[in-house]
Amino acid sequence: MKKPDVVKQVAEVSGLTQGSATKAIKALVKVIQDALKKGEVISLSGLGSFRAKARKARQGRNPKTGEVIPVPPGKKVSFKPTTTLRKLIQ
Repeated sequence: MKKPDVVKQVAEVSGLTQGSATKAIKALVKVIQDALKKGEVISLSGLGSFRAKARKARQGRNPKTGEVIPVPPGKKVSFKPTTTLRKLIQ
């Protein structure tokens, strides 16, 4: 499902126009991005929680040449679904 499909369904379920639904979804994404930049955890009941996790430096390998290359430390986004969501998709 792509963003236009999500916007259409959100508009139908909530009774909003597609323009309002688009603004709401963009605002939600922006709020989540800003919170993750600050290192905050975002918990949405019924969905799950987003958090930024630190990733250690490690050695990687170029699959084409087999050359060992250093991968610098960084951060990654982690999502943990709620138990309810996990049960729904099984």
